[in-house]
Amino acid sequence: MADPIAWYDVNAEAAAARYERVAPERLHGWMADLMPAAPAAALDVGAGSGRDAAWLSSQGYEVVAVEPSPGMSAIARKRHPEPSIRWLADSLPALQRTVETGLAFDLILLSAVWMHVATTDRPMAFRRLADLLEPGGLIALSLRQGPAEAARAMHPVSADEIRGLARDNGALIERYVTDDDHLGRPELRWTRMAVRRPR
Repeated sequence: MADPIAWYDVNAEAAAARYERVAPERLHGWMADLMPAAPAAALDVGAGSGRDAAWLSSQGYEVVAVEPSPGMSAIARKRHPEPSIRWLADSLPALQRTVETGLAFDLILLSAVWMHVATTDRPMAFRRLADLLEPGGLIALSLRQGPAEAARAMHPVSADEIRGLARDNGALIERYVTDDDHLGRPELRWTRMAVRRPR
């Protein structure tokens, strides 16, 4: 299996430029009314170019942005030097450095990330995410539906899997929507799911 971190390192400039073309308020508008009121703590897992971390910061959140690719992280820090963003080199399934901060989060965002988590790692990964949530907190995931790119180590994803993982961790699916690809790729669609930890 290819190494997705290596792919993002090699292609960091092009990938970051592509991601920054999409307005985050439009991309994440599906969950706008579910997001916690500021001030709040947010975790952006697989933060990429920093687009979403910067947007969350602009909403008044204190943000921890997790990105395992040194190439992507370097570009993101340069593009988005907001002081309310704390950058960590970390990754699923363990998120060990994130856990070591001792923080808990009101919102955890995984935008186009879950397909990079191996199927066998997902129960641990989801449990770790659930453990990092404050009571009443929200996990927002986007699931890629369409042809995989072998070089980026993509694995199949499904809404049913997320429903099962949420149930196993005592969480509830609060919203489920599907939409077209915001970069205009006709072969791709996205399933977006909001998972709430009960209070």
